[in-house]
Amino acid sequence: MEKRTFYITTPLYYVNAKLHLGHAYTTILADVIARYQRQQGKDVFFLTGTDEHGATNVRAAEAAGIPIETFVDQNAQAAQDLFKRLSISNDDFIRTSDQKRHWPGAQTMWKKLQEAGKIYQGVYSGLYCVGHEAFITEKDLVDGKCKDHGKAPEVIEEKN
Repeated sequence: MEKRTFYITTPLYYVNAKLHLGHAYTTILADVIARYQRQQGKDVFFLTGTDEHGATNVRAAEAAGIPIETFVDQNAQAAQDLFKRLSISNDDFIRTSDQKRHWPGAQTMWKKLQEAGKIYQGVYSGLYCVGHEAFITEKDLVDGKCKDHGKAPEVIEEKN
């Protein structure tokens, strides 16, 4: 009988601040599922890691007064240390800044999407909430501010 495989990943956590209970909670839940699947005889691959790109990371490093590379290295290491203390059974920890392991796969995916005609250049303008790392709409605002972060969004126009 062929062994079945099971893949699970946590979100790739932003490293713009210290870890909090939500990071531990999400990772523990994924760990429970991975362990259960292993007990069921499946070949499990459990991935976690950090997303080290984005305006929130840059702004947090600037506010801390340290270079972005140092800032993300410290917070990525803190995540790995926490998961080790929690005895998380992940098989790998990936960082989006890893040029040897992460970038080649991302570039391959980009190329395939481009060849399939799924990528095109355009200009987008809208309200951008840095806290969400996302564009939002007027209906997401309360008194002109993001209802989750209490800050007015920035109007951003970007070529993408």
